[in-house]
Amino acid sequence: MYERGPYAKGRERREAILRTTLDVFSQNGYRGASLRAIARELDVSPALLQHYLKSHEDLLTEVVTEWDAENRRRSDGMTHLGHWLTAIRHNTEIPGLIRLYTALAVEATDPEHTARPYFQRRYDNLTQEIVDDVEAQKRAGTAPADIDTERIARLLIAACEGLQIRWLHSPDFDMYDEFVFLLREFRVFPPEEEVALRAAQLELEAAQSA
Repeated sequence: MYERGPYAKGRERREAILRTTLDVFSQNGYRGASLRAIARELDVSPALLQHYLKSHEDLLTEVVTEWDAENRRRSDGMTHLGHWLTAIRHNTEIPGLIRLYTALAVEATDPEHTARPYFQRRYDNLTQEIVDDVEAQKRAGTAPADIDTERIARLLIAACEGLQIRWLHSPDFDMYDEFVFLLREFRVFPPEEEVALRAAQLELEAAQSA
């Protein structure tokens, strides 16, 4: 259904805010992206910004959601593990956003934190997506039939977040290569041609937009 009127304009404004906020976090990091700084970047008042984003925690979870959506658009049509590798490669270009995600994930370990349910849903959804991908590999005969799919999914998520922290401490640390090693150890690596093709496409898009 085609949207008109104030609702459509409000939704478009919110999406513009999130895109700008995503850019601000990517460039300035967790500490440099206050609501006031984001409002200044958008040339709006902090009060108007708060009309669309009720709290700082709401803003942070929305930014992570938009980051996930952007990564999905970047790897449209790929398997989940192929998409994941593409996202990890892109994440090395946005350390500010990775610091935001890591800080928020740690803060949300507090049972009273407003973002805790959000992260629980995110982990549950990611786990299921990985399980579905690996089970498809099993059916295709490209992954061992006897591996514990759910356990591997949980370990891959935990490993990826740990690799990100290690990379934030040492930017020369190759978290992409380490994650590839882990996928191969678990014998669930996605089709190599899929990852290579998408990497070449992204490099071409970046060159064309430069």
